[in-house]
Amino acid sequence: MESERKDIDRVENTIVVNGESLRAVTKERALSQDHKVYTHIYYNAKKANGIREDLFSHVALLREAAEREPAKYVDNEECRQYLNIRESGKSGTGFTVNIRHDVIMDELSTAGWLVIISNDVPRAKEAICIYRDKDVVEKGFLRLKCSLDLGRLRMHSQESMQNKAFAGFVALILLSEINRVVNFCEIHLMAEKNLYRSYTMKKLLKILAKQRIQEICS
Repeated sequence: MESERKDIDRVENTIVVNGESLRAVTKERALSQDHKVYTHIYYNAKKANGIREDLFSHVALLREAAEREPAKYVDNEECRQYLNIRESGKSGTGFTVNIRHDVIMDELSTAGWLVIISNDVPRAKEAICIYRDKDVVEKGFLRLKCSLDLGRLRMHSQESMQNKAFAGFVALILLSEINRVVNFCEIHLMAEKNLYRSYTMKKLLKILAKQRIQEICS
């Protein structure tokens, strides 16, 4: 990551995945004397800037509070993480408040960066799509509770519990398939369909969430 920090943010390193613009560099490196791996290094400038702005705002608010009542915040753990609050006879409040810039820069050094290592996938775009597909599965149980709104089962019978869990897994399969189809179109049909210009995964799910099928049986 450090070796690419200065040069990765270029248009020739840009890839677009599900409507998201990323910088990506792939290099083949020696894992051992007999084996090599592909290292895919990604930088998300938009995400990094968002993290930077959020952190700057957070520290600015902490500093304002500490400058108003320094004695109250001198032992505050969060303030001590980002600020140096020291007693000073030269200050009207009896304290000086300074930002710990080294801590902030250290925290931001990895913002927006991702490294994927593979012994088989040579292309950065394909690697991150595979990674995100696996991420969908790994977060599946969280989605069962949150996104799919299953929450706690709280069923009065074994049969009801199994039915609800089964419906949740079917919904999870559908969600994973939607993600797979979008990634497939992004990789193989992007030039033909230009889906990324119109849809992101979040936008697509919001659109699909509005669809309903009703059956009225007489």
